Amino acid sequence: MSHLQKWIGTVVDGLEDMVDAKAKITILENCGRTCISPAFVKKAKKLKEKSGSNEEFLKKLAKIWSHLKLDGKNIFVVYNQCYCPMMKSYEGKLSKSFCHCSRGWVKELFEKSLEKPVTVILEKAIKQGDDICRFRVKL
Repeated sequence: MSHLQKWIGTVVDGLEDMVDAKAKITILENCGRTCISPAFVKKAKKLKEKSGSNEEFLKKLAKIWSHLKLDGKNIFVVYNQCYCPMMKSYEGKLSKSFCHCSRGWVKELFEKSLEKPVTVILEKAIKQGDDICRFRVKL
């Protein structure tokens, strides 16, 4: 485990112990919002501009981004590994709160692309012992 990973783990553990749940989630979500690539958001926004509906946009996005899974009216972002550059190789169990950072990443992508608020629910997380990371997106 790197020094940075230990440092981040300590910060997240501190948030877990000393900050109320709503504030903790907001802090970590905002971290994820700043982590997303502006180029990827721009690409998604262009897809949305070229789409006649949200459904068309989602289908186009799913073709270029394999992590987007459409199941009827359900929208999921699914990862079979942890892609967080800071925690990808972290060994051990992280506070569940940490994965709200990735939730913020997903939220930023959809809110910027659709230009409206969305709800993103963290359903599963690899760093919590699940086999996948899964976020449900509600438009």
